[in-house]
Amino acid sequence: MGIKVGLIVALMILISLSGMTLIRIQQFAESAKAVEETHLVIEALHQILLDVKDAESAQRGYLLTGHADFLLAHDAVAQRLVGRLTTLRDLTSGHLKQRDQIPILQDMIVQRMETLASGIALFRAPILDRGQIVDLIQGQGMSSMAQLHVQVHRMLATEEEELKRRAALVSHNAASSRQWIFFGNLFAVSLLLYGVWAILREIEQRKLAQRETQKSMAQLELTNKELESFSYSVSHDLRSPLRAIDGYSRILQEDYADKLDDEGRRILNVVRDSSKKMGMLIDDLLTFSKLGRKPVELRKIDMNELVDDVWRDVTSHADKVPAFNKAYLLPCYGDRALVRQVLFNLLSNSIKYSSTVSEPVIDIFSTEEEDEIVYSVRDNGVGFDMRYYDKLFGVFQRLHSESEFPGTGVGLAIVKRVVVRHGGRVWAQSEPAKETIFNFSLPTEVSA
Repeated sequence: MGIKVGLIVALMILISLSGMTLIRIQQFAESAKAVEETHLVIEALHQILLDVKDAESAQRGYLLTGHADFLLAHDAVAQRLVGRLTTLRDLTSGHLKQRDQIPILQDMIVQRMETLASGIALFRAPILDRGQIVDLIQGQGMSSMAQLHVQVHRMLATEEEELKRRAALVSHNAASSRQWIFFGNLFAVSLLLYGVWAILREIEQRKLAQRETQKSMAQLELTNKELESFSYSVSHDLRSPLRAIDGYSRILQEDYADKLDDEGRRILNVVRDSSKKMGMLIDDLLTFSKLGRKPVELRKIDMNELVDDVWRDVTSHADKVPAFNKAYLLPCYGDRALVRQVLFNLLSNSIKYSSTVSEPVIDIFSTEEEDEIVYSVRDNGVGFDMRYYDKLFGVFQRLHSESEFPGTGVGLAIVKRVVVRHGGRVWAQSEPAKETIFNFSLPTEVSA
């Protein structure tokens, strides 16, 4: 869990750094555009000042020589100044302080150009001689030109301050971006390295755990084999003394029954019955033990045919044969002999535990679920209390007394062992005095 959190945090940091980098790039682009606009404003102010000076030079040349070329140059400069002011107004549209200065600058330029135009008009009307006109115009021009210079330099100073501010902002943003990117990447790389280290460590721990599990499984398998071997040996070795007990008690019953009183004959019958039950128990133990050693050979099974065969077998000696409803059963893969044992035990139990009802009914049906087939055996017998469900599939566990229903308590344990060895599941539901359903699943195909 910690590894996942670390990797997620590192990924989020890298995504955040990428987002911040994009934002910074956008900010740099906007700052670069603003700096470029500032340079254009400075250039436009210088050009305006130069154009006014060019207009003065053209006027002076015209006054001194009277050539019309100077007059044309003056008019061209006047037209350019109109365009310069429009460009300047557009460039400073977002700068409130400069925007307020443009009308002042425009008035000064208009006033200066009008002064120049009045000089030309005086020259055309010969009221004064040229010397007097030049002196008059120069006197008027020095004052207005000085004011224009002050205004332009004031606006240039404002732009220079704005340029310094923007340059400082770009420098600050660049420095902070470098710091964020450096420390962010350092932190993210550290988290990633920690994640790699943790993953390698977890892989090593899993390998160790796997080796320990394999070791435990090997020990468990060896222990199970020893227990199965011991169970088989004990069960097999018990047969000889059990046969002797049964044989001698039968001899006593046959040859010396007349010499025993009623109590003696009763006790002898108890001994014989107990030996028979013990024999049944040993047979069931041997069957249970053999299941652990017998290899499972998976083959496709026609469950309809198999169920019919088992039903004939379990009802051949039954005192009362229940009604039997068999739906179409889907085929499966399994060991036919072992699956037959499962069906034999479940159907035998259904017959036994429904024998006390007046109209016993047993149903068997199947359903398909993903990669397995579920088979269900249902009866309307005595059922059992689900509070004791955990004891149902245990060895020697019985939910009914032997006086009610005979048995050794091994049958359902055999069912569970067979089904589990096939990789399936087994479970049951019951309502006392109503119905009981035993379910078990088998694979639909042979796994690789």
